[in-house]
Amino acid sequence: MRRMFSSKWPKILTFSHKSTKGMKMNIEIPDEVLVLLQTGKAIEGTIKMDLMTCGIRFNAFRRKSRERGYVRPADVTLAESVSGWLKRSVKKNKIFVSVNRSMGNVRSASELMLQAKELTDCLRHMMMTVEISEEEML
Repeated sequence: MRRMFSSKWPKILTFSHKSTKGMKMNIEIPDEVLVLLQTGKAIEGTIKMDLMTCGIRFNAFRRKSRERGYVRPADVTLAESVSGWLKRSVKKNKIFVSVNRSMGNVRSASELMLQAKELTDCLRHMMMTVEISEEEML
């Protein structure tokens, strides 16, 4: 596979393969992606055909984890129980409950359900207090 850069603006990457014999494919690539390609990095994204221009365009995925200086926010612990916790991340509420197997199957299953119910009730209570405080502000 042979790669050439054409001088047209925006940057167009031209591919030709020996099995296609003369067939060329032009793909429009943004400048920031071109810089990453020239440094040898692999870029994930999608290739789509633009119906208006009948050209092929590459759109790189913009992942926050790849941005310079990005630090993922830590999960906030909302509540803790005897054998578990309830945490809130950016997108999800997480419940973790753990019990010893030495308690036996029936007792450990009931303890898991009890702890999970306690944590979900705590989450429900927090949501209700937030709704009430928002209504009072209005």
